[in-house]
Amino acid sequence: MRISELSEASGVPVATLKYYLREGLLPPGESLGATRADYSEDHLRRVRLVRALVDAGVSVAEARRVTEALDDPPRSRHDLLGRAQYALPAPHAATPVSDEVTGLLADLGWVVGPDSPALHSLSGAIAAARSAGVPLPTDALTGYARASEAVAAVDVSNVPTDDLASALHRVVAGTVLVDPVLAALRRLAQEHVSSRG
Repeated sequence: MRISELSEASGVPVATLKYYLREGLLPPGESLGATRADYSEDHLRRVRLVRALVDAGVSVAEARRVTEALDDPPRSRHDLLGRAQYALPAPHAATPVSDEVTGLLADLGWVVGPDSPALHSLSGAIAAARSAGVPLPTDALTGYARASEAVAAVDVSNVPTDDLASALHRVVAGTVLVDPVLAALRRLAQEHVSSRG
């Protein structure tokens, strides 16, 4: 398809598609001449992913890291999940990992890479909550962690293993787009539990 058709199929303006091409978010199409290129369904899938990331608040630089990860697919499901997690933006990335977080993970018996951005995110989020007067005692953190482990088991079980390149695309999009689903479900569950008295 031509760029105008890619625009129509994706709902993304041609000018934005050209920007994605310049920024390396979208690989070039197959050249059909000096000013024409052919774009495939893979390009359409990539545009939809980039658009979803940007619409979810991911910066262009962060989206580029994600697309670079997509262009170099991993060899195992574990590597795939790590690549997705490490490519996505991490709030509180500059926060040092707290001893409390390290201890919590040890108590849970979790195996997590020492460079995981989520370690910094968790440490920063706990510090921010406490700074705002939300105490987050150890038993609450442990409860949240156990619930998160159950959610992670569902996530991992749904990662296809036959095509890791497509799976990486799905994991990245799923991580960004399912986080708001989880937050909404938590709020609905809070309403349900509180209604029982």
